[in-house]
Amino acid sequence: MDSFSKFTQNVSTSWSPFAEKVGRSLTQYKQLASEKLTNVTTTELPSDYIELESRYEAVRQTHLSLSRLAKAYVTPPAHYDMQTLQHQFNTLTSKINNNKQMEEQVVREVADREATNTYQHGIARASLDVAEKVGLEEPLGAALFKFGSIEEKVGNEKIKQDRVIDSKFIKPLLDTLEGSIAMAQNARKQVAAARLTLDAAKNAFKNATTTRADRVDSARSEVENAEDHFVTVVEEAMKLMRAVVESPENLRHLVAFVNAQLAFHKESAALLGDLAPELEEILVTQEALYRHEQR
Repeated sequence: MDSFSKFTQNVSTSWSPFAEKVGRSLTQYKQLASEKLTNVTTTELPSDYIELESRYEAVRQTHLSLSRLAKAYVTPPAHYDMQTLQHQFNTLTSKINNNKQMEEQVVREVADREATNTYQHGIARASLDVAEKVGLEEPLGAALFKFGSIEEKVGNEKIKQDRVIDSKFIKPLLDTLEGSIAMAQNARKQVAAARLTLDAAKNAFKNATTTRADRVDSARSEVENAEDHFVTVVEEAMKLMRAVVESPENLRHLVAFVNAQLAFHKESAALLGDLAPELEEILVTQEALYRHEQR
């Protein structure tokens, strides 16, 4: 009997917070429905809260947009060379003959190709392939070889840039979204819930003053408690949103992105700057030979 009493006491203790939470949620849903279906007066949020929330939401949306776009920017194009890669993989694996070491080598080689799967590397492979078929002794073959070699180096610089952007821009943005922004989002939900609870308490107090005189003191106390809670969660939400808006990390991530792009374009410009006059020289020579042969 004692154990049964202890069991029922434990159930009652664990059930009470849950029941209280369910009751509070039902009150909030009822208040929300009342606001949507009828023209009732609701508690207004502080003007400084609304202004800060607008700025915060702009920063949050920026994190969402830039992280998504930056991820697309650094993601290797997977469509233009995958058939060739798959064919090479199938050809090589058909020769494995259950040799585990060779299988690992094949996987590693294909992974290396995928790791250099930028547009620049694709252009480089195509150019070098044609250069070999045309012949390096031919002007076009020589030009394509030089062009492909430089494009490969540009592709390597692109990979360096992408790795920096991924580690110093995309990952920090995602960490912020999952950390401080997620906390601020939860705080905003708490504000919305506290506002509904406060307005529900105000309506209950209003009804008590006209129909239930015995409930006036209790209803007034519920309003006061709801007001205190509302003020507390508003202040907490403002603190968390302000931390997101004013954090210098936002600028730090932006600087890292710009520096990564700057390094890539600077190195690419140097490589292409050396290549351009060499190709122009080959062009001039080829034009002279072509005109001579046309005579």
